[in-house]
Amino acid sequence: MSAGDLHSLASAPSPTFDLPRDEMAFRPRYENLLLAQAISTVFRPGNRTWPHWRGYLAGETVTARVIERCGDDALRIAPRFNSVRVGIRLLAVTVLPVEALSAADFAGSSPDVTDIESLLTHLRDIYGRPIDDYGRQVTRIRFAYVERPRPGQDWLG
Repeated sequence: MSAGDLHSLASAPSPTFDLPRDEMAFRPRYENLLLAQAISTVFRPGNRTWPHWRGYLAGETVTARVIERCGDDALRIAPRFNSVRVGIRLLAVTVLPVEALSAADFAGSSPDVTDIESLLTHLRDIYGRPIDDYGRQVTRIRFAYVERPRPGQDWLG
C-alpha cells in the first residue's frame, strides 16, 4: 500500500493544512546534509505516527523536500519547496517522552541536534511552541537513502 493510499484511509481531515503523506519537509540549512546523505535521524514534536497528524509509518518510502518558503497551517498556505528531491525509506518511527531520549537516539541527527537540550531548542525554533504543547513527546524518525531513480522514474518506482 502506498503512502497516498494510506492518506485516503484517514477517517477525518485535519483541521490544518496537510502536506502530502509521501513527502517529508526539511529546512534549507539541512539541504547539504541530505544531498551528502549525512543525516539519517530526524525528530518531530508530538506523535507523528500514522494516522496522527502528519504521521508516518516505518517501511514507507517518501521524498525528502527542502523548504524554500515556509507555509502557514492557520492560513492554509502550503510551503514552497526548491527542486531538491531525495528518496528516503523510513526504518523506524518511534514516539518517546523527551526525557527518555538517550545519547544513542541522536546518532545520525544533524550536527545542531546532539542532546535533549539542543533538540528542545531546535524544535522551539522551528515550530514556535514549547515541547509541553506536545505532551513532552517527540517522534524519532530513522531513515535510509534509496537509490537515485533513473531519468523519467520517480522515487517510488
